[in-house]
Amino acid sequence: MRDVDASSVLTAGRTRGEKPVTSNWHSMRASNADRERTADVLKAAHAEGRLDWGEYQRRLDQALRAKTYGELQALVSDLPSGPTPLPAASSPTSGPVVPAVNPWATYRPVPVRETEPLAKASLILGALSPFLCSVTSVPAIITGHLALARIAKSGDAGRGMAIAGLIFGYVVTGFSLLWLMFVFLAAAL
Repeated sequence: MRDVDASSVLTAGRTRGEKPVTSNWHSMRASNADRERTADVLKAAHAEGRLDWGEYQRRLDQALRAKTYGELQALVSDLPSGPTPLPAASSPTSGPVVPAVNPWATYRPVPVRETEPLAKASLILGALSPFLCSVTSVPAIITGHLALARIAKSGDAGRGMAIAGLIFGYVVTGFSLLWLMFVFLAAAL
């Protein structure tokens, strides 16, 4: 088996008069898809306010006429191309690449407040009380008041659920008492 050197691989397939194939990506020809991706980055930068209308139009025209990756890279090298700004790829004329500072490195999501379990129980018991002949309305009232007291101390979520459970419980209890009074009055007459 014969040895193959790198220069024969880089020059293989060339016809007479063509330039040798180089490994420098800046001089590689860009495709229509590459130009469209660059146009998308420019469009996003314009939408975010990073480019004014005139600058956007000028860069977009240059992007659509660009022939090489290097020309496309020069148009978007000062713009972020995704959720995290990354350092631009080094070009032969630029100096060393300085690592970009990630502005989202210190981002901490907002802590999720826990929902008070008694508030959930109050809402469920209150919603079931009209269907269960007000059997669960008194427990809905009790758990609703307990949930509101715990929420006031701990700051947990669920205040609306506890209040809704209380409203269901009191309304169903009130209607049940009115119904019982109507039954007793009807029986007394």
